[in-house]
Amino acid sequence: MTSQQDDIIKAFENEVTKRGEKAEVDWKESTSPQSPGVLFGDFGGVTLMVYPDGLMNIPARCSWSFDKYTHVTAAASAKELWAGQKRRDDANPDRAKKRAGGHLGPMVAPDLKCGNERCPCQHESPEDRRKRARGAFNTKQP
Repeated sequence: MTSQQDDIIKAFENEVTKRGEKAEVDWKESTSPQSPGVLFGDFGGVTLMVYPDGLMNIPARCSWSFDKYTHVTAAASAKELWAGQKRRDDANPDRAKKRAGGHLGPMVAPDLKCGNERCPCQHESPEDRRKRARGAFNTKQP
């Protein structure tokens, strides 16, 4: 774990605790060629990722508003953000499949695939899956 990863995880834990929740995430470092050194954790049924440079991300989520959220507050809101995206995706699956970022399932594995067989990640190259995990609006560094 890098010092940047440690710092952002502590900030995340503080934010979750401030909200009255428990920040119980079992972080696992990836050895997958698609995500080496990235930490993966399950927070309420939604995958969070922490890159070695300290970027915290919700790979399943296509984007969020930087006027409303930081990376830390978005991660602390991952369950709600995912639920909103799922409602929109279920209402318009064709549009959801065309997004450059995000997934159709909330859990993303170290190979950067989610469990939803209809998600474009299932048929993308490893490079395209890396772009999908980090290439949407939600990865802009504040």
